[in-house]
Amino acid sequence: GLWDEWRNPETNELLKSCAMIIGEPNKFVAEVHDRMPVILERDQFEPWLTGQAGLELLRPAAEDLLNKHPVSKRVNSSRADGDDATLIEEIG
Repeated sequence: GLWDEWRNPETNELLKSCAMIIGEPNKFVAEVHDRMPVILERDQFEPWLTGQAGLELLRPAAEDLLNKHPVSKRVNSSRADGDDATLIEEIG
């Protein structure tokens, strides 16, 4: 993702903003969703950040990089407290 800090001109509050680059899912993620964040491997960080590499890095992650387990449907609620660690606990 991309991030930056900026100062709100109306309130003078320092804010952090971010954006994620979203792409096609790998087969593993495609079982549950039609897109996924692009995930760079550690050895790709420097080429990406220095501009030595480009769009060729924006491809689906390796199939064995991620894992998944069922979680509470509360994870989709805009009313859920984002600091609630139980949102991502595995359910039976």
